[in-house]
Amino acid sequence: MSHENIVWHWEQATPDEIAQGMRWYADAHHVATAITNGDAHLGAGMLAIYSPQQGWIGNVLNAARVLREGKGIGGPGSGMFATTGQKRAADRLLAGERYEDILNGPKIRDFAHLIEFGGDQDPDDPRVVIDRHALSVAHGRALTSEEYDSAPVNGFRRKDGTVSRRQYDHVVSLYRRAAELISARTGQRVSAHQVQAVTWLARQRLNQEAEQRRGPNRLDRGRNRARANSERAWNDFRTVYLPHLANCPGTGYQSAA
Repeated sequence: MSHENIVWHWEQATPDEIAQGMRWYADAHHVATAITNGDAHLGAGMLAIYSPQQGWIGNVLNAARVLREGKGIGGPGSGMFATTGQKRAADRLLAGERYEDILNGPKIRDFAHLIEFGGDQDPDDPRVVIDRHALSVAHGRALTSEEYDSAPVNGFRRKDGTVSRRQYDHVVSLYRRAAELISARTGQRVSAHQVQAVTWLARQRLNQEAEQRRGPNRLDRGRNRARANSERAWNDFRTVYLPHLANCPGTGYQSAA
């Protein structure tokens, strides 16, 4: 695991991926405000709550549905890929609690933060979302779900309310170093979260290209069907309820719908 692997992935990114990644969190901030009529904190928190084990488009759809209906959704019989715990967290957020007091892991806390502010609130306190793809980038290869789950980056909430981040922040430091090198090479200031977003897009495209070369397996086909269903459902929902929402950041995958 190294910052060199992150820089290598940046170098594999297409010009379009770089452009998309540089504005990814700004576009996600736009989504958060659109689905809440301007409340970026609420929108970012809801997107973070429904992000685990969910593709981005499905995440946006679930959060938008909950906000429109005004109640948490999840658990058996909900018709939505979400847990009872997510439903309870969503209800707490809707009741006025801050997402900082609800979310436990550093990944979803940083995800909410970056979406709320469209990037870092404080450039001297950089946030990076270390999901499986971001950790794969740092490792220089695609990690399996099992490898990611065994990595010590999840963190936990201590009794005093703080969240442990030591191992997580080690990976963040690699992205910060990569951002410094890329900024020096390009002559343009690039933030660590922008490096993460650009390389995240590139990594997912590379994953899809590898899948196409070897032929999709059963798990790949299931994921592709789920992604296609989410894209169709989101397009239908957006057309009816959010026609003014023009820009929704992508994932690096070709459209499955």
